[in-house]
Amino acid sequence: MTSIKKFGKELARHFMTGVSYMLPVVVAGGLMASFSVIFGGSNVWNDTITIWGDLRQLGVIGLELVVPIIAAYISYSIADKPGLGPAFIGGMVAQQLNAGFLGGMVVGIASGYFILFLKKIKFPPRIAPVKTMVLIPLIGSTVIGFLTIYIIGKPIAAMNEALTSWLQSMSGGNAVLLSVILGAMMAVDMGGPINKIANTFGLAAFAEGIYTISTPMEIAVSIAPVGMFLATIIGKKYYSEEEIESGRSAIIMGLVGISEGAIPFAVADPLCVLPSIIIGTTVSSGLVTLLGITQNTALSTFLAIPFTSNIPLYLLCIAAGVVVTAMMVNGLKALKYRRTEAIKEFVGKDKNYDLDEIDKFRVGE
Repeated sequence: MTSIKKFGKELARHFMTGVSYMLPVVVAGGLMASFSVIFGGSNVWNDTITIWGDLRQLGVIGLELVVPIIAAYISYSIADKPGLGPAFIGGMVAQQLNAGFLGGMVVGIASGYFILFLKKIKFPPRIAPVKTMVLIPLIGSTVIGFLTIYIIGKPIAAMNEALTSWLQSMSGGNAVLLSVILGAMMAVDMGGPINKIANTFGLAAFAEGIYTISTPMEIAVSIAPVGMFLATIIGKKYYSEEEIESGRSAIIMGLVGISEGAIPFAVADPLCVLPSIIIGTTVSSGLVTLLGITQNTALSTFLAIPFTSNIPLYLLCIAAGVVVTAMMVNGLKALKYRRTEAIKEFVGKDKNYDLDEIDKFRVGE
C-alpha cells in the first residue's frame, strides 16, 4: 500500500511538471487566438491575408503544441533529457490522431518509464558511448511512436471525442455542478496544483471550442482577490494595517487576473478565508453557467467583460461572487471577534491575550 501511495505521489508530480511547462504555451496560443477574434472579427478563422489572420494561425499553432509539450515534459520529469525526443514524437502522433490532452499524458507516462528502463540496460562497452545520443532516442522514439499509433492513440482519440461530445451536450444541473467544481478548484489554492489542474482543464476545453467549460473557469480567476479587497473595505476592524494594504494590492492583481492576491489573507486566517473564497468563487462559476453566459476568449474575469454574450448578467455573476466572499469572510471574522472579546471580558479587561492564549486559558492548559 505504501509503495502504491508513493507511486501515486510521484505520478502526480510528473503530471504537474508537464502542466507547468505546458501552461505558458497554451496561454500564449489562447490569447493570440482570442485577440485575433477580438480585433479581426469572427471571420478571422477563414482569413489568411491580414495580420489578424496571421495572428490566429500563430495562436492555433500554439494550441496544437499542447499535446506534444505535455507529453514531452511528463516524460522529462520521469527520465530526464533522454525522455524528451521520444515523447515529443509520440505526442505529435497523438495530436495528429486527435487523442488530445489525455493522449499526451498517457504518451508522456509511457515514454518516461520506457526510457527509464532503457537507461538501466547495460550495453556492450563498444557501443556504450552512443547509448544516450543515438540508441535511446532511436529505440525510444520508434517504440513509443508505434505504441501511440497502434495501441494508445486510437482508443484515447475515441474516448476523447466521446468526452468532448458529452461536455458540449451538458446542460442544466450537470453543467452547473461541473462549473461549481471548477470554481472551487480555482479558489482552493490560488495558483497551486489544484488551481492549475482546473485551469488546464478549462484551457483544454477552450482549445476544443467548449466555451461553456472555459467560461466558468475564467470567471473564477479574480473573485478571491477582489472579494478580499471588498472585505477589507467594509470590515476594516477585522484586519491589520498590513492586511488592508494587501487588500489594495489584491484588487490590482484581481483586475488583471492574478488570483494569488488573496494568498496573504488565506495564510493569515485560513479558517475564515478559505471557505469564503471557495463559496464566493463557486457562486460566480455556477451562476455564469446557470444563466447561459459564455465568452470565446482565453481572458480572465474582468478582461473578458467586453467579449461576453451578455455583459450585464456577466457583471452580475462577478458581483455576486465578490459580495458573497466579502460578506462570508467578514461574518466568520465577526464571530471570531465577538468570541475573543467575550473571553477577554471574562478573564479581565486588563489582560491582553491573543486568541490562542485565551483558548488555552479557557480550557485550563
